[in-house]
Amino acid sequence: MNRPILPALLTTLALSSPAFGIEVTENAQIHGFLNQAYLYSPDNPYAGTDADDGSLKFREVGVNGFVELSPEFRLAGQVLSRRQDEADDGDVRVDFLLADYLIFSDQDTTLGIRAGRVKNNIGFYNAIRDIPSARPGYNVPESIYFEAFRDTLLSVDGANLYGSALFGGSQLSWEVAGGERKVDSEEFEQFAFGGRISNRESEDIPLWLLHVNLVPAFERDLRIALSLVDLEVDLDGIRSLQEAQAALIAAPPGDILANPQAYITDAEFDALFAIFSVQYSFDDWVITAEYLNLDSEFEADILGQPTSDSVTTEGYYLQLEWLATLETSWFTRYEELYLDKDNRSGNSIGRPNNRYRGYGKGWTLGGKWQFAPSWSLIGQASFNEGTAWLPVYEGRENEDLQKYWNYYVLSLNFQF
Repeated sequence: MNRPILPALLTTLALSSPAFGIEVTENAQIHGFLNQAYLYSPDNPYAGTDADDGSLKFREVGVNGFVELSPEFRLAGQVLSRRQDEADDGDVRVDFLLADYLIFSDQDTTLGIRAGRVKNNIGFYNAIRDIPSARPGYNVPESIYFEAFRDTLLSVDGANLYGSALFGGSQLSWEVAGGERKVDSEEFEQFAFGGRISNRESEDIPLWLLHVNLVPAFERDLRIALSLVDLEVDLDGIRSLQEAQAALIAAPPGDILANPQAYITDAEFDALFAIFSVQYSFDDWVITAEYLNLDSEFEADILGQPTSDSVTTEGYYLQLEWLATLETSWFTRYEELYLDKDNRSGNSIGRPNNRYRGYGKGWTLGGKWQFAPSWSLIGQASFNEGTAWLPVYEGRENEDLQKYWNYYVLSLNFQF
């Protein structure tokens, strides 16, 4: 039976390391991982101020498993605790929890459906970004996989229809997903608007996804993928018109121009992500490139008066990996991100303490050493200009952020 390997996380764990999981029964396994990192960010606070002098408050602990009830039907899930200094407090969350049913399969075609909290295939790395051993370095490319949308885009509470087909020697796989997911209001508002516009903690938003992956017959070492994601964040009822008017009366003259988000009564944000991905492998080398185009529309009532705007965000990276030996690999990556591609300096969306939030450019160098079957060590250095992908946390708005900033990571990973 030509069945795709369904949980992407379990697939990667199985293929990326000779470490073995716990076999509960003949048809059920449990896997897990622990990642502890030391991160030093001397120029800008990375996910919190502790990293200014170096911090160990960066760790991930995950347990996942699956049970195959029949050749066509599986259950799979993962729980994760993720600590990122002040940006993520380590609370346990359900990354995915799904039922997977293979509707049809023959030599050339498969069709199946997943339901529950389902992992999203977006680009090459979204579905495996929560697996330390599967990432090319300590983190995935930040120009494409925004930290502010991490949990929102990682999975969706809904359904996923997937399939694959062989034609003319080429292999095509696809999936369509839809449902709802929570978005962290603080992280989203800081990323999208440069500051808080509400006091909400989270919002349930609708999310739709299309992902297509092609391995062409003329070059089996080439992968080409297209991902489309549509989401809508509705922030109606942020504050009453009377509250906004009272705040304006109490504010200093000109505050509405300097701080317009304080007077928004209702808002809506619509976004369409399009990611084009290419990867080519030859000998011991892997070249990966991805391009992001994000069209967003923002509508708001400011003191009862409607206003709207649209912005196109652009990001891309080029990454080269060298698989030097079975135990060691090295990589380098260059990436750029522009929150408004028509204003690459970012002047129009800068904030008083964060004048460079509109863009990011960066080089990353790193390596991985698997020194035992279940253990690996990752080192990474990143050299950045602009703060577009600097993680958001409560209190960052009070920090005076620098244009040029670097950070350095040493990460120890155990998995079974």
